[in-house]
Amino acid sequence: MKKRQLRIIGYVGIAVIVAVMIPAAQANSCCSGESPKHSMAMSKAETGKDHHGHTEKSQKCPALDKAALLDKLHSGHLTMVSKSIDKALNSIATGDKKTALVELKKAKMMMAIINKMIAKLTKPEFVNVKCPIMGSPINADKVAKNLIRDYKGQKVAFCCGGCPESWDKLSSAKKEAKLAKVKPASKTIWTCPMHPEIKSPKPGPCPKCNMRLKPLKKQVSG
Repeated sequence: MKKRQLRIIGYVGIAVIVAVMIPAAQANSCCSGESPKHSMAMSKAETGKDHHGHTEKSQKCPALDKAALLDKLHSGHLTMVSKSIDKALNSIATGDKKTALVELKKAKMMMAIINKMIAKLTKPEFVNVKCPIMGSPINADKVAKNLIRDYKGQKVAFCCGGCPESWDKLSSAKKEAKLAKVKPASKTIWTCPMHPEIKSPKPGPCPKCNMRLKPLKKQVSG
């Protein structure tokens, strides 16, 4: 019985480690495709001070939200799991099987909560807002795994079971044409050549130097 309990505790510990490592790696990989030199240039260009002199960042990396949730997992939920495992080990050492089982059940319940939180971290972002085959709206929170296809490093979502199969039969040119019709609308971001921290959804003068704003790049609007 003691060996069996120790094995269960070991499995819980491994699950906790894996559960944390996967989203942590994804959170730290934000903008990882850029070179360090380019990342430093971007951070300087995107960070400035407002009219109160406070430092502000104009664009928010998605990893920041993930990092906040990971911090919550680490400081709260995983700490509780760790304490329950420690109590279970101590109880097994003293022969208190009843307390050990209670603590293991607590750890199992907390792991279920952690799994749900990790699911939010690893939810895929789709390149389309409508099904490229049927044209039906896509609810990103309810897309099953069998309704997702990888296409050129992006996730494409479909509305029903027959659509992915129809998609697989299309040529690359036809896929591109269909995707172009179901992608989110884009908008132009305008910025000041002298004050890159200034970002505006429309053209006009820079609020700091009155220089005419220039288009920065295309961004996908969610």
